[in-house]
Amino acid sequence: MKNFNSTRNHRILVIDDNRAVHDDFRKILNCAKRPNNDLADLEAALFATRSPSTSGIHFEIDSAFQGEEGLALVKRAVEAGEPYEIAFVDVRSVTRGCYTFRIERI
Repeated sequence: MKNFNSTRNHRILVIDDNRAVHDDFRKILNCAKRPNNDLADLEAALFATRSPSTSGIHFEIDSAFQGEEGLALVKRAVEAGEPYEIAFVDVRSVTRGCYTFRIERI
């Protein structure tokens, strides 16, 4: 298992026109310590690994609902010196009647 330290970039961009997809990424990646995480805690104890419910990793997740909005967020992040580590992009998202999203290194 990788060691994720606090200095590592945990910035994520989600680009999708479906709000539920954004909510799912937030639920999965930033789950809080809750009583229903008991199973994960037991599994971690059994296999001598760190429980995801206590890992302490926090992901900064930004959302865009269209490709153009996402590109603007990427440019702004780069200009601020805080680029995203990864972007999850719905490549089937429709903008102005056609499928558009070109992935570039900025």
